[in-house]
Amino acid sequence: MTKTFKFDVILGSEDLCNRQKEMRRVLSIMERQGRLVLYSIRRMGKTSLVHVCSQKRGEVGQGVFHLYIDLNETTSLEEVAQRFHTHSELAFKKQFPVQKVKSLFNDILSRLKVNLPGDVELSMENIAFHQPEAYLLQLFQKLGEISKKNETVLVVDEFQAIAELRKAQALLRREFQQLSQTAVILMGSNQRLLYKIFNDKKLPFFSFGEDMELQPISVEDYLPYLNERFATAHVIIQKNEAEYMLNLMNNIPNYINELGAWIVENFSNLELTKGHIDSAFESAVESKRGRYSSALYGYSHLEKSFVKAIATLGPVKKYSGGEMQNETGLPASELARIKKELEDCPLLSFDTENRLFIIDPF
Repeated sequence: MTKTFKFDVILGSEDLCNRQKEMRRVLSIMERQGRLVLYSIRRMGKTSLVHVCSQKRGEVGQGVFHLYIDLNETTSLEEVAQRFHTHSELAFKKQFPVQKVKSLFNDILSRLKVNLPGDVELSMENIAFHQPEAYLLQLFQKLGEISKKNETVLVVDEFQAIAELRKAQALLRREFQQLSQTAVILMGSNQRLLYKIFNDKKLPFFSFGEDMELQPISVEDYLPYLNERFATAHVIIQKNEAEYMLNLMNNIPNYINELGAWIVENFSNLELTKGHIDSAFESAVESKRGRYSSALYGYSHLEKSFVKAIATLGPVKKYSGGEMQNETGLPASELARIKKELEDCPLLSFDTENRLFIIDPF
């Protein structure tokens, strides 16, 4: 079977590059209904990893129910409840027969004391928004009932979104504790905010579950993966060039696969050199040129200067040091202020050496 480079999608087991160690640990959490905090920068493959593990659990046992919730950019308890409703409705419809889905929602609705404004249509979505606590309590009660008959995995992604929502944190922590027969996996991409949620003794999720950081994949593991997919174009790559390619893509699997797809599209019947890799990279960058201005929309002139300097200089250890001052024309105090303002922006992150870099290499 021909193997291709896939990116910007949830990957199946055949397209995950050697995550066997991480997979064993996630499968163990699922099997023993444990709690896990899984974190990394974006595009490292957290969602794909958990998705594959859920599939594998389904192959072992009957009736595994997988509920995935994405909390990205939620700013209130009402939005959290709506997000839970949207994703749970999709999961119920996908994994249960139609009649059972109707029964599930009718049961939740019958338990709620609905008190909506007169001009608001009666629907589960509106109930979730106008009565978020009551809705979530009934939803979690239903999940508890499901977990007695079906192996249940609850995955909540971008959990750092509720870092400032104390009420939502308290409610979710309380309800997670009640799900004694459910594996709960919380995922996130902002390590600073996640640290705040799970390490502050005053917050509900202090010391919750086990931690696992998704680390970069070694070039030794990536080399056969790359060559299997380059084979469709009769292209081969050696270890030194593969290492160069991985570093160019910040060792982020999604971007490595994207560049791999560009190489397959542009070259055939050769052994890759760094020049070939650079050429494919430049083609990809050129195709996305219009995206840069939109990515920086809403940033101030000084913030744009800061981000562009990071992009120009590469990973930067001293974000207020001499190189950054020369590149931006700004004093150290101003650079420190801008860095603090941008520390949670989606464009930037820190690598394993605590250097600031642009996540998207394109």
